[in-house]
Amino acid sequence: MLRVFSLLSGLVLAGGVAALAITNPTPEAYGAYAGEQLAAYATREYCAQIPAFLPTLIEECYALVQELQPELAELFLRQTRRQNFILFSLYTTDLSLLNFGPLGISLPTYHFETLAVAGQFYTYEIREGKAAP
Repeated sequence: MLRVFSLLSGLVLAGGVAALAITNPTPEAYGAYAGEQLAAYATREYCAQIPAFLPTLIEECYALVQELQPELAELFLRQTRRQNFILFSLYTTDLSLLNFGPLGISLPTYHFETLAVAGQFYTYEIREGKAAP
């Protein structure tokens, strides 16, 4: 009986490991996830700040964010490092959008750390910094 239980336990464990390895998300899936998250952030932080008496501008902002989502995903991927541990992956992104050095104008930089496992993404760290001039 103990031998059967050990065999079944081993099979279940092997199946679980195989399932995690198969469902480890790809960098492309991470790019799509990151693009969606960045678009949601831009919508929330920028479009939602437009005064309500400018409805056309609000609609254009939402449309622009949606239109740019594939480019946002690509931008994220270009600035991301992936550590692939077969069963899961860790994605580290240092996102720098713009830096107008001579004018002294720069947008903040962002640091993201995301765990990818079983087809899901869990962003567990977000830090905002200031771009270097």
